[in-house]
Amino acid sequence: MNQREIPRREWPQFLESFGRRHRSWLATVEEWPREAPERTRAVDQPLESLDAQDGAIAIHLGDGAVVRVEAPQSLRVDITERGEELGLDLDSARGVTRLRFRAAALPEELDGIAPSER
Repeated sequence: MNQREIPRREWPQFLESFGRRHRSWLATVEEWPREAPERTRAVDQPLESLDAQDGAIAIHLGDGAVVRVEAPQSLRVDITERGEELGLDLDSARGVTRLRFRAAALPEELDGIAPSER
């Protein structure tokens, strides 16, 4: 697995594009706090969207949940050798929040239509 750091100035555009490419993909969100045990925030929930708002990054999930990462310091996308996007790592002063997809695929290998849009 490779990671690519996304420059801060590109976060809003990247998050909107990434969220659109992976809309309705089943996602798991885990928090890895610096001083506490790991905490799973969501398991296999469809991704609705991602955005940067008010100094935070918001992960919107299909069950209506919103996971906010306050004061993010870095944003990295995890990529396979084939170029498939596995998910994101969001670093903040509190720790790391990880968004991972159940399965990885190249967006061009899919039909591009989310189940909710059919």
